[in-house]
Amino acid sequence: MVVAVAAMAAPSQSQSVCMIGGDGETSYANNSHFQSGAQSLLKPLVEEAIAALCRPAVPCRVGVADLGCSSGPNALALVSAAVDSLRHHHRRRRLGCQSSSSPEPNRRRRAEISVYLNDLPDNDFNLVFKAVPAFLEKHMGASGGDDDDGDGDGPLVLVLGAPGSFYGRLFAAQSLHLVCSSFSVHWLSKVPQELADGVLVNKGNTWAGRTSTPAVAAAYARQFEHDLSLFLSSRAEEIVPGGWLVLSVAGRPGKDLSSQDRQSEFTAEVLCDMAARGVVTAEDVDSYNVPFYAPCADELRAAAELEGSFEAVRVESHAVLTCDGDPAKSAAMARSLRVISESTLVRHFGRVDDVGGEFARAAEARYRGPPAPVMEGVVHVLSLRRK
Repeated sequence: MVVAVAAMAAPSQSQSVCMIGGDGETSYANNSHFQSGAQSLLKPLVEEAIAALCRPAVPCRVGVADLGCSSGPNALALVSAAVDSLRHHHRRRRLGCQSSSSPEPNRRRRAEISVYLNDLPDNDFNLVFKAVPAFLEKHMGASGGDDDDGDGDGPLVLVLGAPGSFYGRLFAAQSLHLVCSSFSVHWLSKVPQELADGVLVNKGNTWAGRTSTPAVAAAYARQFEHDLSLFLSSRAEEIVPGGWLVLSVAGRPGKDLSSQDRQSEFTAEVLCDMAARGVVTAEDVDSYNVPFYAPCADELRAAAELEGSFEAVRVESHAVLTCDGDPAKSAAMARSLRVISESTLVRHFGRVDDVGGEFARAAEARYRGPPAPVMEGVVHVLSLRRK
């Protein structure tokens, strides 16, 4: 999942938004069920992309990357689906890879799949890498061969970490065949400069929300357009012609900001509750802005068309219920909101002790009501083919 956020091609740690690491009660690893659901929407697109890559012949060497992998069980889910699909096609063909440089004309080279896991350097890669041995055993077997028949002819799977911002180049030119990114590119490289400088104030919202002024909405839209263009142009250099880019993005159903859910206002209300109790100041609440933008499907299509390197094969939008007032769900949503917000909260309200815990408790109280908020979000899924 999330999150690759930094300033342009040279990542800035002061701009980064990273999930809470480890495997504790408040970690992303244990509070990412919603993001897992968004990932599941991408798996059919991953399988379709692999099937297309394997026509008419299965590639001998394949590069697969997950951008914004985060940590915990979600970190390896999409690349696992890709490797499973590639192994399936290799088994069906039962063909090795002919080595043109081999002096033996019938000698075949073992297929290789290079898996790259990307997120910002602050991501908990230690937790990710601890899961790699089990991942490799699942996909190659304990003996290092194809675990379905143990004949050793299955693809060799290699896993590599790639820390850095995806708003810039990460990989060698034309080294990747499939790039996945789930619930990540709605995170911007930075808060729009007009808000960071205090020229604009987004009172009552923490990003471009339903009640934001037109100037604030325009500033966020410009930042998103700039960042997404940089993301696409960088991937266009790294993906082979005919390769694939599949994405899931948190968004809104229509062009107008009024069509999105009220999560931005809700977060501002939680912070106002904290200000009313003297935990934070009202002035600090008004100046708290998050580098997040929920696009509509038309904005995503337009960005792909404008950049020009990719053909949009599929763009779908799925409605998802994020909160319905159920107490158990409310507690879970409050923990999840803390997980994705704590890094920005600490940076902005740094002098407040346990600001993440205070925020989670205030959020849970708001989620439970009365009146308990009912919120519905939208997840866009895209399948783009490199021209």
